[in-house]
Amino acid sequence: MRKPSLPTFLKVAVLTLLPAAAVAEPMQEWRCSVDSLTPEQAQARIEWARKCGLTQNLSPGGPNSWFLSGKAFDTNFDWAKEYKEFNTNRAWTGNLNQYNVNYYHAFSKYDNTPMYTVAAETSGPTANYFKWSHTSSRPRTLYPSFENSPVAGSGTQLLPHPTLANCNLYSDATGTTVWNTNFYVIAYCESSCYAPDQKVLFSNGETNLLEAMQKGREDVITLGANATLDDLQLTQGKVYSYTSETRDSEHLLYRLRTASGGELKVTNEHPVVTREGRMVQAQTLKVGDELLRQDGTPDAIVSVEKSTHFGKVYNLKPEARDQVSNILVAQGFLVGSARFQNDDVEYMNRVLLYRGVPEDALPQ
Repeated sequence: MRKPSLPTFLKVAVLTLLPAAAVAEPMQEWRCSVDSLTPEQAQARIEWARKCGLTQNLSPGGPNSWFLSGKAFDTNFDWAKEYKEFNTNRAWTGNLNQYNVNYYHAFSKYDNTPMYTVAAETSGPTANYFKWSHTSSRPRTLYPSFENSPVAGSGTQLLPHPTLANCNLYSDATGTTVWNTNFYVIAYCESSCYAPDQKVLFSNGETNLLEAMQKGREDVITLGANATLDDLQLTQGKVYSYTSETRDSEHLLYRLRTASGGELKVTNEHPVVTREGRMVQAQTLKVGDELLRQDGTPDAIVSVEKSTHFGKVYNLKPEARDQVSNILVAQGFLVGSARFQNDDVEYMNRVLLYRGVPEDALPQ
Protein backbone atom coordinates (compact mmCIF):
# COMPACT_ATOMS: atom_id res chain seq x y z
CA MET A 1 0.00 0.00 0.00
CA ARG A 2 1.33 3.42 -0.89
CA LYS A 3 1.78 5.90 1.90
CA PRO A 4 -0.54 8.90 2.08
CA SER A 5 1.17 12.22 1.58
CA LEU A 6 2.18 14.16 4.71
CA PRO A 7 2.02 17.92 5.19
CA THR A 8 5.26 19.67 4.26
CA PHE A 9 6.17 20.66 7.82
CA LEU A 10 5.85 17.05 8.96
CA LYS A 11 8.13 15.85 6.16
CA VAL A 12 10.79 18.33 7.22
CA ALA A 13 10.44 17.20 10.83
CA VAL A 14 10.85 13.55 9.87
CA LEU A 15 13.91 14.20 7.74
CA THR A 16 15.65 16.24 10.42
CA LEU A 17 15.44 13.21 12.72
CA LEU A 18 17.39 10.92 10.38
CA PRO A 19 20.51 9.36 11.99
CA ALA A 20 23.79 11.25 11.99
CA ALA A 21 27.15 9.78 11.04
CA ALA A 22 28.84 7.21 13.25
CA VAL A 23 32.13 5.36 13.02
CA ALA A 24 32.62 2.54 10.51
CA GLU A 25 34.29 -0.67 11.62
CA PRO A 26 37.97 -1.26 10.75
CA MET A 27 37.13 -4.56 9.04
CA GLN A 28 34.89 -2.75 6.56
CA GLU A 29 37.61 -0.20 5.88
CA TRP A 30 40.03 -3.06 5.26
CA ARG A 31 37.58 -4.64 2.82
CA CYS A 32 37.24 -1.33 0.99
CA SER A 33 41.02 -1.11 0.66
CA VAL A 34 40.96 -4.52 -1.02
CA ASP A 35 37.99 -3.74 -3.27
CA SER A 36 39.45 -0.46 -4.52
CA LEU A 37 37.83 1.32 -7.49
CA THR A 38 38.56 4.48 -9.45
CA PRO A 39 35.82 7.15 -9.47
CA GLU A 40 34.77 6.02 -12.96
CA GLN A 41 34.59 2.38 -11.86
CA ALA A 42 32.62 3.37 -8.76
CA GLN A 43 30.07 5.22 -10.91
CA ALA A 44 29.68 2.17 -13.12
CA ARG A 45 29.23 -0.17 -10.16
CA ILE A 46 26.46 1.83 -8.51
CA GLU A 47 24.57 2.01 -11.81
CA TRP A 48 25.06 -1.75 -12.18
CA ALA A 49 23.85 -2.42 -8.61
CA ARG A 50 20.71 -0.33 -9.14
CA LYS A 51 19.96 -2.06 -12.44
CA CYS A 52 20.41 -5.51 -10.95
CA GLY A 53 18.34 -4.76 -7.87
CA LEU A 54 15.48 -3.44 -10.01
CA THR A 55 15.52 -6.12 -12.68
CA GLN A 56 16.43 -9.17 -10.58
CA ASN A 57 15.03 -8.73 -7.09
CA LEU A 58 11.71 -6.85 -7.00
CA SER A 59 8.26 -8.13 -6.16
CA PRO A 60 5.96 -8.65 -9.18
CA GLY A 61 4.98 -5.42 -10.87
CA GLY A 62 8.27 -4.18 -12.26
CA PRO A 63 8.26 -0.39 -12.78
CA ASN A 64 4.76 -0.23 -11.25
CA SER A 65 5.86 -1.78 -7.95
CA TRP A 66 7.00 1.56 -6.54
CA PHE A 67 5.94 2.91 -3.18
CA LEU A 68 6.44 6.28 -1.48
CA SER A 69 9.71 6.68 0.37
CA GLY A 70 9.87 8.19 3.82
CA LYS A 71 13.55 9.04 3.30
CA ALA A 72 13.40 11.68 0.58
CA PHE A 73 10.99 13.76 -1.45
CA ASP A 74 10.81 15.13 -4.98
CA THR A 75 10.91 18.74 -6.15
CA ASN A 76 7.13 19.02 -5.62
CA PHE A 77 7.70 18.09 -1.97
CA ASP A 78 5.90 14.79 -2.42
CA TRP A 79 7.54 11.62 -1.12
CA ALA A 80 9.93 10.21 -3.73
CA LYS A 81 8.98 7.02 -5.59
CA GLU A 82 10.99 4.04 -4.35
CA TYR A 83 11.55 0.30 -5.00
CA LYS A 84 12.52 -2.42 -2.51
CA GLU A 85 14.51 -5.62 -3.00
CA PHE A 86 12.61 -8.58 -1.53
CA ASN A 87 15.28 -11.31 -1.12
CA THR A 88 17.57 -9.87 1.54
CA ASN A 89 20.01 -12.77 1.22
CA ARG A 90 20.71 -11.95 -2.42
CA ALA A 91 20.42 -8.17 -2.58
CA TRP A 92 22.48 -5.56 -4.42
CA THR A 93 21.63 -2.90 -1.79
CA GLY A 94 22.12 -2.76 1.96
CA ASN A 95 19.96 -2.91 5.05
CA LEU A 96 20.18 0.65 6.39
CA ASN A 97 16.97 1.71 4.68
CA GLN A 98 15.29 -1.67 4.20
CA TYR A 99 16.94 -2.51 0.86
CA ASN A 100 15.45 0.49 -0.93
CA VAL A 101 17.13 0.66 -4.33
CA ASN A 102 16.80 4.33 -5.27
CA TYR A 103 17.88 5.47 -1.83
CA TYR A 104 21.14 3.53 -2.05
CA HIS A 105 21.86 4.71 -5.57
CA ALA A 106 21.22 8.36 -4.67
CA PHE A 107 23.11 8.10 -1.37
CA SER A 108 26.13 6.73 -3.23
CA LYS A 109 26.16 9.32 -6.00
CA TYR A 110 24.95 12.62 -4.56
CA ASP A 111 25.58 14.85 -1.56
CA ASN A 112 23.40 13.89 1.39
CA THR A 113 20.13 15.72 0.70
CA PRO A 114 16.45 14.98 1.28
CA MET A 115 15.28 16.37 -2.09
CA TYR A 116 15.76 14.91 -5.57
CA THR A 117 14.42 15.21 -9.08
CA VAL A 118 12.33 12.07 -9.57
CA ALA A 119 11.46 10.94 -13.09
CA ALA A 120 10.78 7.73 -15.02
CA GLU A 121 13.67 6.59 -17.20
CA THR A 122 12.98 6.54 -20.93
CA SER A 123 15.53 4.01 -22.21
CA GLY A 124 17.85 1.18 -21.28
CA PRO A 125 17.29 -1.92 -19.13
CA THR A 126 15.54 0.14 -16.43
CA ALA A 127 13.22 2.07 -18.75
CA ASN A 128 10.01 3.20 -17.00
CA TYR A 129 11.51 2.80 -13.51
CA PHE A 130 11.60 6.00 -11.45
CA LYS A 131 15.07 7.33 -10.72
CA TRP A 132 16.32 10.00 -8.30
CA SER A 133 18.84 12.59 -9.50
CA HIS A 134 20.47 15.74 -8.18
CA THR A 135 22.89 18.41 -9.40
CA SER A 136 25.22 18.14 -6.40
CA SER A 137 27.47 15.10 -6.67
CA ARG A 138 29.49 13.61 -3.84
CA PRO A 139 33.17 14.49 -3.66
CA ARG A 140 33.84 10.78 -4.15
CA THR A 141 31.26 8.32 -5.36
CA LEU A 142 30.51 5.45 -2.99
CA TYR A 143 30.13 1.89 -4.21
CA PRO A 144 28.97 -1.41 -2.66
CA SER A 145 31.39 -4.18 -1.76
CA PHE A 146 30.13 -7.77 -1.42
CA GLU A 147 30.84 -10.94 0.56
CA ASN A 148 29.10 -14.29 0.98
CA SER A 149 28.67 -13.52 4.70
CA PRO A 150 26.65 -10.62 6.16
CA VAL A 151 29.54 -9.62 8.45
CA ALA A 152 32.50 -7.87 6.86
CA GLY A 153 35.69 -9.92 6.78
CA SER A 154 34.08 -13.18 7.86
CA GLY A 155 33.50 -14.59 4.39
CA THR A 156 34.68 -14.61 0.80
CA GLN A 157 34.96 -11.39 -1.15
CA LEU A 158 32.63 -11.41 -4.17
CA LEU A 159 33.00 -9.25 -7.26
CA PRO A 160 30.89 -8.33 -10.28
CA HIS A 161 32.06 -9.40 -13.72
CA PRO A 162 35.00 -7.14 -14.68
CA THR A 163 32.95 -5.68 -17.54
CA LEU A 164 29.67 -5.68 -15.56
CA ALA A 165 28.32 -7.89 -18.31
CA ASN A 166 25.62 -9.47 -16.12
CA CYS A 167 24.19 -9.38 -12.60
CA ASN A 168 26.22 -12.32 -11.30
CA LEU A 169 28.78 -12.11 -8.54
CA TYR A 170 32.03 -14.07 -8.78
CA SER A 171 34.58 -15.39 -6.31
CA ASP A 172 37.44 -14.34 -8.58
CA ALA A 173 38.36 -10.99 -10.16
CA THR A 174 38.38 -12.42 -13.69
CA GLY A 175 34.67 -13.26 -13.60
CA THR A 176 35.19 -17.01 -14.12
CA THR A 177 33.64 -18.70 -11.07
CA VAL A 178 30.02 -17.69 -10.55
CA TRP A 179 28.78 -17.48 -6.96
CA ASN A 180 25.39 -19.23 -6.89
CA THR A 181 24.35 -18.84 -3.25
CA ASN A 182 23.78 -15.94 -0.87
CA PHE A 183 25.60 -12.62 -1.14
CA TYR A 184 25.48 -9.41 0.90
CA VAL A 185 26.60 -5.79 0.71
CA ILE A 186 29.03 -5.51 3.63
CA ALA A 187 30.39 -1.99 3.05
CA TYR A 188 30.00 1.16 0.99
CA CYS A 189 33.46 2.30 -0.01
CA GLU A 190 35.19 5.53 -0.96
CA SER A 191 38.67 6.28 -2.25
CA SER A 192 41.57 8.29 -0.87
CA CYS A 193 42.96 11.69 -1.81
CA TYR A 194 46.55 12.54 -0.77
CA ALA A 195 49.36 12.23 -3.30
CA PRO A 196 51.98 9.70 -2.11
CA ASP A 197 54.63 12.39 -1.51
CA GLN A 198 52.36 14.56 0.65
CA LYS A 199 53.55 15.30 4.18
CA VAL A 200 51.29 15.52 7.23
CA LEU A 201 52.22 16.82 10.67
CA PHE A 202 52.93 14.19 13.32
CA SER A 203 54.34 14.64 16.83
CA ASN A 204 57.98 14.79 15.68
CA GLY A 205 57.39 16.93 12.61
CA GLU A 206 56.14 16.46 9.05
CA THR A 207 56.10 12.89 7.81
CA ASN A 208 55.40 11.46 4.38
CA LEU A 209 51.89 9.99 4.58
CA LEU A 210 52.81 6.76 2.81
CA GLU A 211 55.75 6.25 5.17
CA ALA A 212 53.53 7.00 8.19
CA MET A 213 51.02 4.42 7.00
CA GLN A 214 53.69 1.79 6.43
CA LYS A 215 55.07 2.36 9.95
CA GLY A 216 51.64 2.41 11.57
CA ARG A 217 52.15 5.88 13.02
CA GLU A 218 49.35 6.94 15.38
CA ASP A 219 50.63 10.27 16.72
CA VAL A 220 48.98 12.66 14.26
CA ILE A 221 48.65 16.38 15.06
CA THR A 222 45.20 17.94 14.69
CA LEU A 223 43.38 21.05 15.83
CA GLY A 224 42.15 20.81 19.39
CA ALA A 225 38.44 20.29 19.86
CA ASN A 226 38.06 23.83 21.28
CA ALA A 227 40.19 25.61 18.67
CA THR A 228 38.80 28.72 16.97
CA LEU A 229 40.02 31.03 14.20
CA ASP A 230 41.40 33.33 16.90
CA ASP A 231 43.04 30.51 18.81
CA LEU A 232 44.22 27.63 16.60
CA GLN A 233 45.33 25.21 19.27
CA LEU A 234 47.11 22.10 18.01
CA THR A 235 47.02 18.83 19.90
CA GLN A 236 48.36 15.30 19.47
CA GLY A 237 45.63 12.88 18.51
CA LYS A 238 45.58 9.25 17.43
CA VAL A 239 45.07 7.81 13.96
CA TYR A 240 41.94 5.66 13.73
CA SER A 241 42.71 4.30 10.25
CA TYR A 242 44.65 4.84 7.06
CA THR A 243 43.12 4.36 3.64
CA SER A 244 44.86 3.49 0.40
CA GLU A 245 44.07 1.90 -2.92
CA THR A 246 45.26 -1.53 -3.94
CA ARG A 247 45.35 -0.69 -7.64
CA ASP A 248 47.00 2.17 -9.48
CA SER A 249 44.65 4.61 -11.20
CA GLU A 250 44.71 8.14 -12.61
CA HIS A 251 43.99 11.08 -10.30
CA LEU A 252 43.69 14.81 -10.93
CA LEU A 253 46.06 16.71 -8.64
CA TYR A 254 46.05 20.39 -7.68
CA ARG A 255 49.33 22.05 -6.75
CA LEU A 256 48.59 25.27 -4.84
CA ARG A 257 51.50 27.69 -4.42
CA THR A 258 51.19 30.59 -2.00
CA ALA A 259 52.71 34.04 -1.45
CA SER A 260 54.82 32.80 1.45
CA GLY A 261 56.46 30.19 -0.78
CA GLY A 262 54.31 27.38 0.59
CA GLU A 263 52.93 24.56 -1.51
CA LEU A 264 50.06 22.14 -1.04
CA LYS A 265 49.43 19.21 -3.41
CA VAL A 266 46.21 17.22 -3.08
CA THR A 267 43.58 15.66 -5.32
CA ASN A 268 40.96 17.95 -6.80
CA GLU A 269 38.31 16.98 -4.24
CA HIS A 270 40.41 17.23 -1.09
CA PRO A 271 38.92 19.48 1.64
CA VAL A 272 41.05 22.56 2.38
CA VAL A 273 40.47 25.31 4.98
CA THR A 274 40.33 28.94 3.78
CA ARG A 275 41.12 32.05 5.84
CA GLU A 276 37.40 32.41 6.70
CA GLY A 277 37.47 28.97 8.31
CA ARG A 278 35.41 27.42 5.51
CA MET A 279 36.10 23.92 4.22
CA VAL A 280 36.18 23.83 0.40
CA GLN A 281 37.33 21.39 -2.27
CA ALA A 282 40.76 22.14 -3.74
CA GLN A 283 39.27 22.31 -7.23
CA THR A 284 37.18 25.36 -6.27
CA LEU A 285 40.23 27.46 -5.32
CA LYS A 286 41.76 30.11 -7.58
CA VAL A 287 44.58 32.65 -7.57
CA GLY A 288 43.90 35.26 -4.90
CA ASP A 289 42.03 32.95 -2.54
CA GLU A 290 43.68 32.61 0.84
CA LEU A 291 44.52 29.38 2.64
CA LEU A 292 44.92 29.18 6.40
CA ARG A 293 48.30 28.27 7.80
CA GLN A 294 48.67 26.25 10.98
CA ASP A 295 49.51 29.41 12.99
CA GLY A 296 46.30 31.10 11.83
CA THR A 297 47.85 33.46 9.26
CA PRO A 298 46.23 33.71 5.82
CA ASP A 299 48.38 32.90 2.79
CA ALA A 300 47.24 33.97 -0.68
CA ILE A 301 47.37 31.52 -3.58
CA VAL A 302 49.64 32.79 -6.35
CA SER A 303 49.36 29.85 -8.73
CA VAL A 304 47.15 26.82 -9.30
CA GLU A 305 48.66 24.00 -11.35
CA LYS A 306 46.80 20.88 -12.42
CA SER A 307 48.46 17.59 -13.19
CA THR A 308 47.62 13.91 -13.26
CA HIS A 309 49.04 11.21 -11.07
CA PHE A 310 48.84 7.57 -12.07
CA GLY A 311 49.24 5.47 -8.97
CA LYS A 312 47.78 5.26 -5.49
CA VAL A 313 46.56 8.02 -3.20
CA TYR A 314 46.22 7.93 0.57
CA ASN A 315 44.36 9.41 3.50
CA LEU A 316 43.79 8.99 7.23
CA LYS A 317 41.06 9.40 9.83
CA PRO A 318 41.82 10.58 13.37
CA GLU A 319 40.32 8.68 16.26
CA ALA A 320 38.42 11.82 17.34
CA ARG A 321 35.13 12.28 15.51
CA ASP A 322 34.25 15.93 16.08
CA GLN A 323 34.84 18.09 13.01
CA VAL A 324 37.40 20.48 14.52
CA SER A 325 39.60 17.58 15.66
CA ASN A 326 39.50 16.27 12.08
CA ILE A 327 41.45 19.22 10.73
CA LEU A 328 45.05 18.19 10.03
CA VAL A 329 48.19 20.08 9.04
CA ALA A 330 49.62 19.26 5.61
CA GLN A 331 52.67 21.17 4.36
CA GLY A 332 51.87 23.85 6.93
CA PHE A 333 48.24 24.36 5.86
CA LEU A 334 45.00 23.32 7.53
CA VAL A 335 43.15 20.59 5.63
CA GLY A 336 40.33 18.16 6.34
CA SER A 337 40.82 14.50 7.18
CA ALA A 338 39.05 11.67 5.37
CA ARG A 339 36.11 12.11 7.73
CA PHE A 340 35.14 15.30 5.88
CA GLN A 341 34.60 13.35 2.68
CA ASN A 342 31.38 11.37 2.57
CA ASP A 343 31.48 10.92 6.33
CA ASP A 344 27.85 9.82 6.46
CA VAL A 345 28.92 6.56 4.83
CA GLU A 346 30.12 5.57 8.29
CA TYR A 347 26.58 5.40 9.62
CA MET A 348 25.55 3.25 6.68
CA ASN A 349 28.43 0.85 7.22
CA ARG A 350 27.78 0.57 10.94
CA VAL A 351 24.21 -0.48 10.26
CA LEU A 352 25.35 -3.02 7.68
CA LEU A 353 27.13 -4.80 10.53
CA TYR A 354 23.89 -5.18 12.50
CA ARG A 355 23.20 -8.52 10.81
CA GLY A 356 25.97 -10.02 12.91
CA VAL A 357 25.04 -8.39 16.23
CA PRO A 358 22.54 -9.94 18.67
CA GLU A 359 19.25 -8.03 18.63
CA ASP A 360 19.34 -7.22 22.33
CA ALA A 361 22.72 -5.54 21.88
CA LEU A 362 21.51 -3.01 19.29
CA PRO A 363 20.88 0.64 20.27
CA GLN A 364 17.23 1.52 20.68
